[in-house]
Amino acid sequence: SELSKANRYFQILNNECDREINLINNFLDLQRLDSNTEPLVMETMEVNSWLTKVVNLFQARHYICDHNLSLNISPNLPNLICDPFSLERILIELLNNACKFSPPGSKININAQESLDCIQFQVENFGVEIPAAEFSRIFDKFYRIPSNDPWKQGGTGLGLALVKKLIIYLGGTIFVESKYDSTCFTVQLPLTQQED
Repeated sequence: SELSKANRYFQILNNECDREINLINNFLDLQRLDSNTEPLVMETMEVNSWLTKVVNLFQARHYICDHNLSLNISPNLPNLICDPFSLERILIELLNNACKFSPPGSKININAQESLDCIQFQVENFGVEIPAAEFSRIFDKFYRIPSNDPWKQGGTGLGLALVKKLIIYLGGTIFVESKYDSTCFTVQLPLTQQED
């Protein structure tokens, strides 16, 4: 019907507007990080309650993300001194990617554990692999993995670039592994930072 066709066009337009806003925001954030004008607000974070809240918020905001999110947090994790806003941006972007590039209904694991004076966060999704030859480029601005968007979700090509910049700004590291039909991003943040 004409009404359903109009609704479909409106949805496409709405998605494009969201994508453009996201592109502009990410680009501005990258510029601020490049010029070191993005202030960090360091707080002592209790990882279990903070991560649970972030994942619950993500699920509430992305109710159309038809995936099975599994949260696995090691017991008795030490507190992390970090900028919670920046860390939330990182995790939300990784969760967005995992939802975009894995089949509907598939599992996404979110893990947190202590590892060698670091807190390690992992976001792992299933059903799609990133070719090893692309690993060194996936954090570049505007880079998008060729032929790796089977559900035509699209993206700005800036999300992972922003993630990498934020993690460096926080004094941490990120790396990716992709094999056996799964992809896992691992973020490590040091426990030894001093609170201002």
